[in-house]
Amino acid sequence: MTDRPIMFSAPMVRALIAGTKTQTRRLATSPLARAEVGDRLWVREAWSIAAIFTDVAEVRYRASARTSYTEFVEQVPVDLIGAAKVTWPAYRPAIHMPRWASRLTLIVEGVRTEPLQSISEADALAEGIDRLQFPNRGDWGWPQRHYRDLWQSLHDKEGHRWEDNPEVLVLTFRVQRGNVDRGAA
Repeated sequence: MTDRPIMFSAPMVRALIAGTKTQTRRLATSPLARAEVGDRLWVREAWSIAAIFTDVAEVRYRASARTSYTEFVEQVPVDLIGAAKVTWPAYRPAIHMPRWASRLTLIVEGVRTEPLQSISEADALAEGIDRLQFPNRGDWGWPQRHYRDLWQSLHDKEGHRWEDNPEVLVLTFRVQRGNVDRGAA
């Protein structure tokens, strides 16, 4: 079992928390291509330290800023934050989230590769595409088309674009709330 970081945008973190995202696609050349069933992925997301108290610091998460306070702030032991003992007024990018600040752990349950455009409707929904935001228009393939739009918004480099149909790594996982080192809730 190996622990690896994985970055997600705020909408995808909300889908993880809601339980509607149980799958992710990454380019087959991603460092995650070495992931195996049983590996743990700790989620990196936009974050900041909201306050520091005697023995705990409050870490806040941009993805949950408009939801409940319990999802917005997590308490972390001060001894874990080390040199980060400052209060930042702004959110820090996901790429800079340290392992100790992560609040979601993904347990890999399936790994496969496939051409990007072979995504099924069920897989598009497992990617966190919200059926409520995109009502059935009597049009086959609507979730796949929305996923295509999402992919295109993230990948504009030649060879990585939707129309290039790159080989992708498909990771299926279950979500555990809690830090990878401190145990899931």
